Amino acid sequence: MMFVRNAWYMAAWSDALLEKPVSITILSQPVVVFRGSDGVLGALEDVCPHRAVPLSLGTINGANIVCPYHGIEIDRLGVCRKNPHVKGSPDRLRARSYPVADKYGIVWVWMGSAEAADQSLIPDYTWFNLPEQFAVGRGYLHIEADYRLVIDNLMDLAHAAYIHADTVGQPGAAEVQQVTVKRDDTSISVNTVWPDLPPSALHRQAWTRTERVDKYLDMKWEPATNLLLDLGIMAPGDPREAGLHMPSAHILVPETERSTHYFWLFGRDFDRQNKDLTARIVETVGRAFETEDKPMIEAAQRNIERLGAPLRNFTKGDQGSALVRRELEKRAKVESVSLAAEGAID
Repeated sequence: MMFVRNAWYMAAWSDALLEKPVSITILSQPVVVFRGSDGVLGALEDVCPHRAVPLSLGTINGANIVCPYHGIEIDRLGVCRKNPHVKGSPDRLRARSYPVADKYGIVWVWMGSAEAADQSLIPDYTWFNLPEQFAVGRGYLHIEADYRLVIDNLMDLAHAAYIHADTVGQPGAAEVQQVTVKRDDTSISVNTVWPDLPPSALHRQAWTRTERVDKYLDMKWEPATNLLLDLGIMAPGDPREAGLHMPSAHILVPETERSTHYFWLFGRDFDRQNKDLTARIVETVGRAFETEDKPMIEAAQRNIERLGAPLRNFTKGDQGSALVRRELEKRAKVESVSLAAEGAID
């Protein structure tokens, strides 16, 4: 598998970087992110250039990260600034550094060519930083599967009528859904309407106006592994703005070829001050991901590995995820050709 490297990948929630560094594997590469005492972020390969110890086991001193093994200090650019064991300049020791950004309460790392890093390419998650409009909850899941299988799962929400029947899904939705697949220069979307169904168990916690609802689910993928679900419910026949709005971000990070970090967060525009409701939604959504989606995706991964089981496209959501897979493959190939021309790979 070829990964798309010229893209921003989530490394951590911003508030996770307080006093200690955070380690995460992205595209099979160990990465450490840290915040200096000046508040500025750094992202390095999580390997000390001296004796290969993970830098993430160390501490922060000013703007530098300190290796716990021999006290060597590395700055945000990967340059050794202090080596207690030599008298000359320490800067011949260097670690690989990555462009890093802090946006929407999320720390992002660019895994490709530093010259191509452009913060305007970070997906717009402004919705989750508007407390006057949305109450927000979040979570994390580790999945032992190819990240593309997780994208497939998110692009085809028809599965919710079956494996999520008692949590976030609505039985009968697959039979009545109205689906449109859209593509533009920067995104691929699967837009779905589930008309005139009883609300899901999740939405019954807040919806009391009618016994049945219309529901819209507009899922948008943006490179390389970022998805935004614009979701809402309203009384049958009512316009979208008359109902409840609950957007969610699904931020995937390929850990290896067969494992994925899954960060997620949601917002809601109703009963925003109710912290108990936020906790219940986090529990319900987290349980659906952990006990319903995750086992299904991991089981598919095992069958693909053991049997070479094929993936066939039948649904509109499958059409959307097939477009995403082709776009990812195209981007990875373009990067590979570019790197080969530069002599970076054979």
